[in-house]
Amino acid sequence: MLLRLMLGGLCTVLSMAIQVVAVVAMLRYRIRIQKESWRADGTFAFATVVLSVILLLLFLGHMVQISIWATLFVQLNEFDHFQAAFYHSAVNFSSLGYGDIVMSEKWRLLGALEASNGVLMFGLSAGTMLSVMTKLFARHTIAGGKPEDRKG
Repeated sequence: MLLRLMLGGLCTVLSMAIQVVAVVAMLRYRIRIQKESWRADGTFAFATVVLSVILLLLFLGHMVQISIWATLFVQLNEFDHFQAAFYHSAVNFSSLGYGDIVMSEKWRLLGALEASNGVLMFGLSAGTMLSVMTKLFARHTIAGGKPEDRKG
């Protein structure tokens, strides 16, 4: 059991590192966008581009993490093909838990560890998106002024 916990812990730490890189890349992108002259404060197009890029970065981070877990499953001979391992990993990581593919009793603890890892990473992504959306909303409010200050 110790080996399974160590392997699961290693994958979790690697997964967390990948998510941190994705979040830092997103923060740098946001900071760079704020410094650009074309940022068009408060516009729908600006907010759409920023949110789309950030969602893409976070999603790609999750896909890499799922791939790492799937690679581990293949290396442990739980799956013959990467596609099946990736599917199983995505179901675990998202904590969907279909149960249509089950790992052997020897390694099934890894599925639970991956699910807890996925919940943490999706939570970090949700927090990141909330932070960005709060900043965009604040920019929109500042750009638009107070309702009583608007003419029309």
